[in-house]
Amino acid sequence: MRRRHFVVLFVILLWLPTLSGCRTRSFLSTKQEIELGKEGAREVEQEFRVDTTSPDAERVRKIGESLLPHMDRRDVPYSFKVLISNQINAFSLPGGPVYVFRGLLDLVGNDDSALACVIGHECGHINARHVARHISTDIIHSALISILFPNANVQNAVGLVDQIIQLKYSRDDEYEADWRGLSYAYYAGYDPNGLIRFFHKLELVEKWEGGNNTPEWLQDHPLTPERIKRAEWIIAHHDYRYGH
Repeated sequence: MRRRHFVVLFVILLWLPTLSGCRTRSFLSTKQEIELGKEGAREVEQEFRVDTTSPDAERVRKIGESLLPHMDRRDVPYSFKVLISNQINAFSLPGGPVYVFRGLLDLVGNDDSALACVIGHECGHINARHVARHISTDIIHSALISILFPNANVQNAVGLVDQIIQLKYSRDDEYEADWRGLSYAYYAGYDPNGLIRFFHKLELVEKWEGGNNTPEWLQDHPLTPERIKRAEWIIAHHDYRYGH
């Protein structure tokens, strides 16, 4: 009952509305983020089959690892894995895990630069600690921190992965993750226009489906004309301010 109570409380907090315009600094330590990511990864890999041996799995791992030297944050154990599912999706967890669905790989095709930008985007969420910020904000808005984090330990956050995966990032979070992903991909030697090509492919999928079957990546990472324009502006102005 105590574990169930913990999960219910955490879910409630995660979805509480945050203060408008307020970006809370994360008070989760790096160690806590890593613990949360490990627990989430265990749940993900129980729910989905993980591809560890195919050329696709090797490709995702190699591209992800090629971005690592160019990221702002290298104090977490990144991992890059393929999930066997036709969903057009990718997501990251706090503390390093990044997952790409087979359906997204099929959409990207052989465009390594597009894939690098998508993986870079997910790493951008990790580098900017977006999930940790959301969690911190929601906990601050509650009076339940002592219940949710007894002894500052997050290992009991069982069942949290679904809420993390379905977390709707803010517009500013998406802009920042795009900017970071473009920067990491550029410095790693990829064509940043790959992100634009990926966006246009997502738009085509929506158009083909008549808007009735929005790709999962768009559900979690809403695509707007403004977001495309911002990415084009970054590329045109060579403004790769993140990473190195």
